[in-house]
Amino acid sequence: MKHNFKTRTTRDIYSLNDKMGLDLSRLYPASTKMTAVPPHRDPAKINRTTKTMNSKLFKLKKEKRYDPRDPKINIVDAEDEFDFLCEGFKSPRAQMSCGHVVTPTSLTKWCKQLLEEGQSRFYCGQSDCDAVWSYTEVREMALLTAKEKKYFEKNLALNAARNYFFTKPCPGCKYSVTRKDSSNLSVHCRICTAKKGYVYEFCWQCLREWRGPQPRSDQCENDNCCNNSLNTLRTCPNVSFEFVKVIGCPAVRACPTCGVLVEHTGMKCKNITCYRCKVEFCFVCLKITAKCWKSPNYDYYGPCSSGIAPRQTSIPVWHVELQ
Repeated sequence: MKHNFKTRTTRDIYSLNDKMGLDLSRLYPASTKMTAVPPHRDPAKINRTTKTMNSKLFKLKKEKRYDPRDPKINIVDAEDEFDFLCEGFKSPRAQMSCGHVVTPTSLTKWCKQLLEEGQSRFYCGQSDCDAVWSYTEVREMALLTAKEKKYFEKNLALNAARNYFFTKPCPGCKYSVTRKDSSNLSVHCRICTAKKGYVYEFCWQCLREWRGPQPRSDQCENDNCCNNSLNTLRTCPNVSFEFVKVIGCPAVRACPTCGVLVEHTGMKCKNITCYRCKVEFCFVCLKITAKCWKSPNYDYYGPCSSGIAPRQTSIPVWHVELQ
């Protein structure tokens, strides 16, 4: 499939204001260039409850506490469901809009982790909960300090730029660059070309100056240039379905709409909703659920008429139409 890419400017990001509830004009004035976007981190390699939680980013000097007299906070007598490291935060507990229970410190840590993973939305992430919290709700429920608000808003904008406009920082000048050809990992940077006096290209995958012939869609000739997401798709075990009568389906798939890696737990039916783009698809045949439904003798727990889709060898590219 041929993908059409358009070069995006900082002004394009302003259309996300209403969706994200941010004043991005403070972060990206129309007269300035967009700052470097941090490299994408493979969701399959992220441990939600250990290493990231222990980083310096999450060490708060003083625990934040809810005021039980605050009428905007729904105080409840329940366990903190986001205290993954059992730190025993002393603050009263409160309910989010989805019903799950937090303390301001545990919520801050969880949302900072999502930002570090490259997310531009705040997902609840609890089992069987696909709720997405608004930034306004997170800001109020996490009791964000002025410093934290600045951090949150800056990284939300950076992550949104990466997720919606498919930009990455050039390793030479650090400015954001958009890849125009999704089948070629070699990307041309005009700024570095002008500064260095020769055609400067870098690898979209390993973010180093390009080495070797091109175009190429698999890797450049730099040492250890590889796509961790593709490695995961290639080497992951098969899922053991509890109820679905299918054997030999990989346990990890790249969402056919946005390309993020999604793992099936083996429970319930064969359909799954992507946590990133919110599109439901069949984990077995990789068709959008609405199309899979149209198959003859469709069965939520049975084989697909088109069989099991083979292991994916490329990552779908997500194209978002901004209004």
